[in-house]
Amino acid sequence: MIPLYILGLLQRYGPQHGYQIKKIVAEQLSDFTRIKLPTIYYHLEKMQKEGFLAVSSEKPGNRPEKTVYSITDKGMKAFQRMLTNMLEYDYRPTFPADSVFYFSEHLETSTIVKSLRAYIEKLKGIIRHIENHRGETIQHVPNEMQTMVEIIFSHHLLHYQAELEWADKSLKRLQIKEEE
Repeated sequence: MIPLYILGLLQRYGPQHGYQIKKIVAEQLSDFTRIKLPTIYYHLEKMQKEGFLAVSSEKPGNRPEKTVYSITDKGMKAFQRMLTNMLEYDYRPTFPADSVFYFSEHLETSTIVKSLRAYIEKLKGIIRHIENHRGETIQHVPNEMQTMVEIIFSHHLLHYQAELEWADKSLKRLQIKEEE
């Protein structure tokens, strides 16, 4: 996934140095994907060796020299292949919390209830953050991209809202069980 995003960003924004790529990832993609920022340099080097990226140097004024990456024709073809493959993705989510319920005989129900309450608050915070970020982002996106941006935010919000609904229902069921 990281190469897909790097190649896509270089196609969209043109040549960038590593720090600029990290900044775009942090500002624009952190709600949608889990990219550990230090791994970006590893992938840049690897994609350069594969011929997906061309490298040049830039020395702005008295500042240190920076390596600037740009996408090659081979990189553009690889990006197109990666995008097409994403459309054929086999969706099969995993939910770590399910293991807690599967092995629940090894925990007190009160511990699970306490954790679910904390999880519910965390989910509510994430949903608020995504809704706020959507509002901020949509203002800065060109009109022709707004539908696509809304689709992405909607996708993530619906998943988090479904998870919140599941956690709420599970908490209520456990509270009823505790009262029995």
